Amino acid sequence: MKKQNSKFSLVEILVVVAIIGILSSLLLPALGQARKKSKLALCTSNIRQISTALFMYTSDQDQYLPYSHNLNNGNSSWDDKLGVYDYDGRGLDESAFQKESSNGSSIYGCPATEVELQNQSRSLRSYSLNYGKEGNSNGKFRGFMNSNSWSMKITNINNTGSTIMITENHRQGNYVSVGNNGHTNNNFIKDQYSNMTFWGHDYAKLNFGTISGSSNFMSLQHTYLGLRDASANGNQKGTMWDCQD
Repeated sequence: MKKQNSKFSLVEILVVVAIIGILSSLLLPALGQARKKSKLALCTSNIRQISTALFMYTSDQDQYLPYSHNLNNGNSSWDDKLGVYDYDGRGLDESAFQKESSNGSSIYGCPATEVELQNQSRSLRSYSLNYGKEGNSNGKFRGFMNSNSWSMKITNINNTGSTIMITENHRQGNYVSVGNNGHTNNNFIKDQYSNMTFWGHDYAKLNFGTISGSSNFMSLQHTYLGLRDASANGNQKGTMWDCQD
């Protein structure tokens, strides 16, 4: 009695390879989308944790939100205040108010960032606060803080339900503890459409956290609430960037 030949033929092997190829082509995009969603979820979690730390800070500081100092005043950033007073879990020494600290935290780094760390003694920061100038009337700088030791009380901010408090800011030089790059606004973002590195998750969309504590993934145009063209007009009055009366 002859033994059955258990070897696979070339045709059978090619069929199996083809099936594997088809399955891979179907699964890989789904896995890629799952990774993107996971990164976005972690970014959203970071923004909410930082927002909670900001709220804790205001509760202890007569409702004032944190600000930054410029280089001439020690280059202390808003995140240093959250670190020194241990709202973000870092428990920094007060010397962080006078010099740059390299002690970062995972909540300050978006997992989707493509910005390369060029200074190994520093930590990347993927988020910045809504930049403004005191008593601003020209409509371009209507945020609540800046790097010149100024900030607003959270209780004095317009329409806290939708006003932007924090957003992604994927730019070189945005390091933890560096005050000058710790803020941003629509006037900076609208110039980044050609900068592919700036958009961490999807092109022309960012994660935004509002004064109310909510988080929204949306386009810059959406933050203008249909009032004007965000790419052409820097006027923030009445938009989600407008914190001032």
